[in-house]
Amino acid sequence: MLNIVVARRGEKVRWIDDLPEHCRVTVCTDDASHGAPLDVTRHIELVRLPGQHSVSELYLAYLKRLAHGSTEANVRPDPGAFTVFCPGDPLAVCPDFLALLEAPALWGDVQPLTQAQTTTHDPVDAQELALDWRTMLPVTPVRFDLRSWAPLGGFDKTMYRAQQRYRQLHHLQDHQHPAAHFFVACQLPAFAQAVEAHDLGLRDSGLLFAVRQPQLHDWLTAHGSALPQVSAWLLQDPSHGRIWDQFWLHLFGAPLVRVAAMSPPATVFGDADTGDAGDEELEDFSLSRALATIDDTLARLAPPPLAQRSQQPSALQVARAVAAAQARRTTPSPQARQALQELSERAAQAFRMGDLQYAVSCARLALQQDAGHTASRFTLAMALAAQGHRDEAVEQFEWMLQADVWVAGPIRVPDRTAAITRTQ
Repeated sequence: MLNIVVARRGEKVRWIDDLPEHCRVTVCTDDASHGAPLDVTRHIELVRLPGQHSVSELYLAYLKRLAHGSTEANVRPDPGAFTVFCPGDPLAVCPDFLALLEAPALWGDVQPLTQAQTTTHDPVDAQELALDWRTMLPVTPVRFDLRSWAPLGGFDKTMYRAQQRYRQLHHLQDHQHPAAHFFVACQLPAFAQAVEAHDLGLRDSGLLFAVRQPQLHDWLTAHGSALPQVSAWLLQDPSHGRIWDQFWLHLFGAPLVRVAAMSPPATVFGDADTGDAGDEELEDFSLSRALATIDDTLARLAPPPLAQRSQQPSALQVARAVAAAQARRTTPSPQARQALQELSERAAQAFRMGDLQYAVSCARLALQQDAGHTASRFTLAMALAAQGHRDEAVEQFEWMLQADVWVAGPIRVPDRTAAITRTQ
């Protein structure tokens, strides 16, 4: 089941009729849509809000309904269900939106869905821009600095101005962390501390993303009481909403990243001839972090695509891949066994490349088809351990021991079995 939450601000939403049958739709609309007919034939829940609102404000209105008085908040969440937050025209930021909705089994717990906008039809350029793949379709989250909100490898004039305005508006000193100050004002102090202790974040530039139902339920249970304060804070200044938009994925549980600063050089400034040390050590931590980002973070967080495609896959190819991933049969056919093997190999390939979330997704799908598939469970355990989920990893290893699955033959250990350091 997919719950589609549409933030409509005057857009035409006829695309809703093309959604898969397993989607339930809630349209949150403001006065910008006044007089514009919905022109939708399928059943939807319509929520009208007075005044004009941003996309995030409409999302927050939906969350407040869940947290206060909505019966959905009291229903035990389905682990396989997602809530998809999308603007009024999701096809503008994700042309393959409808195809991606057919593959929720391959999504992460918090899944960005925006695709890069390109001015060329060259497939090579599309592959270079794609940082993540779901089935055979790319999605392109943006990695950014948590303090400046600037995207890695680029300059965002809008966010630069938003940061400058926020500092001036709230009289922040240079050493103060603007994002930490922001979330303290939102009455989310624990999240403020987490942001301050890390360096890199992940955002969906099109505000199109999905959250697994248990993740959403847990967040509302823990932080639903703060939503009125969040809404009031966002209304105080236009820059506040832009800042909040940067952190949607992390609010629902996407991990933040800390870049380990490089060790200070052994040499210090001093006399070149005598080697006498000067008073100032070379401790430019900004430079250290920048170098660490280049040498470490980009290599780990932006692996090459797991599939090299010369052209965009057809809807039939996507449907075939998803059907194979979700197939569950008591007596697997040769085709099902082949699909299982491909999933297992894809999981191992993702692990070798360091794309741990994708490795976990593929391994879990393989285990849904065959719970005794040793290689997939081993890859799952290793990927969970590399992400720091020790208890879950131990459970997978214990399952292998207790189930006596070793009779199936030796495990093919992925090439990259050394610990993958992902500081939290």
